[in-house]
Amino acid sequence: MSIDTTINDQKAIEELNRIFKKQKTAFLNDPYPSLAERKERISKIPVMLQKHKTEIIEALNADFGGHSERGAHLLEIISMLERVKYNLTQIKKWMKPIQKAGNLVTQGNAKVYLKSHPKGVIANMVSWNFPFDIGLGPVIDALGAGNRVIIKPSDLGPHCGELMKKMIKDTFDEDLVAVVAGDLELAKYFPTLPWDHLVYTGSGRVAKLVMESAAKNLVPVTLELGGKNPVIVHEDSINDETIAMIAGVKAVKRGQICVTGDYCLVPEKTLDKFVNKLSTYFSQHFGSDDNGAAHACGIITDRHLKRLHHLVQEATDVGAKVINTGSDIDSAGRHMPFHLIVNPSPELGIMQEEIFGPILPILTYKNDDDIIQHVNAGDHPLGLYIFAKDQAFIDKISTYTHSGGVAVNAIAIQAGQPSLPFGGIGASGMGIHHGEEAFREFSNQRGYFVKKGGGLYDAILPPYDKSTDQLIEEAAYAPLAQQALFALKKLPSNIWGMITGK
Repeated sequence: MSIDTTINDQKAIEELNRIFKKQKTAFLNDPYPSLAERKERISKIPVMLQKHKTEIIEALNADFGGHSERGAHLLEIISMLERVKYNLTQIKKWMKPIQKAGNLVTQGNAKVYLKSHPKGVIANMVSWNFPFDIGLGPVIDALGAGNRVIIKPSDLGPHCGELMKKMIKDTFDEDLVAVVAGDLELAKYFPTLPWDHLVYTGSGRVAKLVMESAAKNLVPVTLELGGKNPVIVHEDSINDETIAMIAGVKAVKRGQICVTGDYCLVPEKTLDKFVNKLSTYFSQHFGSDDNGAAHACGIITDRHLKRLHHLVQEATDVGAKVINTGSDIDSAGRHMPFHLIVNPSPELGIMQEEIFGPILPILTYKNDDDIIQHVNAGDHPLGLYIFAKDQAFIDKISTYTHSGGVAVNAIAIQAGQPSLPFGGIGASGMGIHHGEEAFREFSNQRGYFVKKGGGLYDAILPPYDKSTDQLIEEAAYAPLAQQALFALKKLPSNIWGMITGK
């Protein structure tokens, strides 16, 4: 697929304003789509993905300088099919009003409930590493909640962005779902509109700018960021299954994932055993054939590749133990080999920033408290991973640390569960999507109170009289026994009011 990657930002901004206005108007005319309409809308996404799956693989190859075909199917297409399938079975239940407790004495048989209403027009600012999964995932959730959506793909993936625009245009009316692609000026302008909700996936640095722009219009935001996700290994779990999981997940997208393991914490006395097993696994499975290109993808740009090279070189220059498990990069490719860096000093770049690439530092600990202290000393990560059989160890580490999500004897898989909310805490993000929690996130949780018969409204509302004094003294401030007696005295008249509706 060949496209012109030169984008006119002014034209894109004009297009965004036009579509935004169109979607706002459409929402006002259709503020509460039926269950059938919502299901019909999200059901179009699997059909769209199946129709364009060959083009999706071609676009990923073009933007990443090579991308695993199997990985594309699993991570960018099938994951969305599963998410749609799950949501379709649940939306009817999620749309039902949620009954809330009232006060039988003072409010009679009033009806108190919560109903989820669509918010309106949702913005989705997509990161480059999962252009289709992150591009469409929040759309599935937002459409299920009855909203309309405008997607802004990353300018670092122009082929994927252009394909997404084509796919969406062929599938949806632009007053329901649309894609607007552009470069830096569009990215700056996009969050300044008065959206009803905005989703941003990317770096914390940019998230602060996005949130600052959104705040000027009091736009609620969902920020899906990242962080230095720890992989904590107990001495009882340094085995082949643990090694395969750590290395396998790190190979996905060549480590360019917000929920991948950013560094390992292993027992000091088993360091050599762990390093030898892990380096051998990387070398055997991802060390040849262009550094495991068939299973991963390239580094997204030359700029990102230079940053990763700098992190490795900095560690090498200060004498850290650096293990290259692959071969040199072909001059025409961006398939960087996987590196292990053993016990790097904390001031190095690899320990100060999210790595987002094929580099895995390995640190040691002496006891449980070392782990907790280390994890809590930094920003809260998006994911926390514990490999252990010892349940007391698992409970202690997960209880005394904080993260967006937790996986035990696995890495990143919690982020792909359609039924689990996905999101961070603190520096790793705010808000959530996936599943019922996403439905609530993209809905206005509207509280309803419907007055019916019974209750003590005459005593509660002005003009106040002796009945008000009685309510205050004999109920509100009284001991529980006296409150119960007060309610018993009012029971006959309250029941009569509920029967007559007065």
